[in-house]
Amino acid sequence: MSSSEIRAQKKQPPSPISSLPEEIFVDIVARVSRSYYPTLSQVSRRFRSLVASPELYARRSVLGRTEQCIYVAISKDQTSDIHWFTLCIKPNGEGASGGGASDHRLVHIPSLPPMPLQGSYVAVGSNIFVMGGFQDWSITSSVSLIDCRSHTAQPLADMPKAVAGSVAQVIDGKIYVIGGANGHSPMKSRSRTMMVFDTETEVWKLKSRPDWEQGKVWFSSVAMGGKIYMRTCYNSFVYDPVTSTDYFVGDEVLHSKEWLGSCVIDDVLYYYDVRGKCLRAYDPKLRSWGVVKGLEGLLPRGCSWSKAASYGGGKMVLFMQTEEIWCAEIAVERRQGGEIWGTVEWCEVVLGGNFRIMDCVPVAVLL
Repeated sequence: MSSSEIRAQKKQPPSPISSLPEEIFVDIVARVSRSYYPTLSQVSRRFRSLVASPELYARRSVLGRTEQCIYVAISKDQTSDIHWFTLCIKPNGEGASGGGASDHRLVHIPSLPPMPLQGSYVAVGSNIFVMGGFQDWSITSSVSLIDCRSHTAQPLADMPKAVAGSVAQVIDGKIYVIGGANGHSPMKSRSRTMMVFDTETEVWKLKSRPDWEQGKVWFSSVAMGGKIYMRTCYNSFVYDPVTSTDYFVGDEVLHSKEWLGSCVIDDVLYYYDVRGKCLRAYDPKLRSWGVVKGLEGLLPRGCSWSKAASYGGGKMVLFMQTEEIWCAEIAVERRQGGEIWGTVEWCEVVLGGNFRIMDCVPVAVLL
């Protein structure tokens, strides 16, 4: 067979998409989930060029395309700086149970610098605010802004006070940073102030804080129904920023469970009870706890800790630590009679090695 005949056999007919006008081509790809872009970039030079072009992301912005992404703050041994990872999820759970290599994994973001340990992290729009923490074994007042579209970070104005291990939540465009250590011990919450950052005016204000468990460490917090729910080892509190009052101080029902690493879906608080080996739900309207049904035997055993993050559409991602870091995507729904049921979409190891997730932040990224 001659070389010309071999070339003729190798020649493929042109793809129909190659004849599309550039504007239509960009518009089509802009509507495809970003998770498919690594695969598309391998199809042809045209795809590879497009997925790296600013025109594609400008079109996604015009279309108002947002994708729920999970960003994870990880420390190697709980004493080193924070490095940021993102949860890479294959769309629709494809390939999650094929028995081969994992399709879902935590991927390091090398463009982001190491950040302080025991900082506070909140998402506003497509950005993550990183506030305070321990840097070179000293408490810092620094604030960084992570742009989740470009995976770059920039410094912002410092907080009025240096703190670490605070609880922080966003209510109506304002970031509330409450408590935390202002000395050398990360296990104390001695700060008697509350710092409030207005994301519109970019101005910090100091507010006097109620006498909540002075000198105690905060373990968990969530924003739910316009209020901030917080937990120490000894009590649970609910703070209303509008009235600046606290409710249910010492509430035995709310505090009867160790709701650590929790998340909120449709104004219901969820956390995984590693001792009870079940997913629990707290309804603040009913002021009652329940167990999410339908998950028996579907999650890994022997977890030492867990952290949950809402994922949109009635779903959460649940990270669990054994000898490796597992992650499960769980859909929850309230059925007739009020019972909450869960469905495990997938459950896999997403990171191996001696790592510890310090926090996970869901971000609605506009791209």
